[in-house]
Amino acid sequence: MTGSRRVEAVSTALWWGALTVLLWGGGQLREAPASLVACSASAALLISLGEVAHWLRCRTREHWAAARRNRAP
Repeated sequence: MTGSRRVEAVSTALWWGALTVLLWGGGQLREAPASLVACSASAALLISLGEVAHWLRCRTREHWAAARRNRAP
């Protein structure tokens, strides 16, 4: 595993853990407790959606930048 992939994996794992605890704690405070496994699955889904949105945003930005560069003056 390269350094940048390791950093990305650790960052994603930390976000996942923090979001899991936040969802679980929020449920406990609202007296609507969910299991830690359910909160973990929800956190994984939310992080996956965020990563896909980030990927699409980067692809779109690259596409429009390339289109601007290739446009005839």
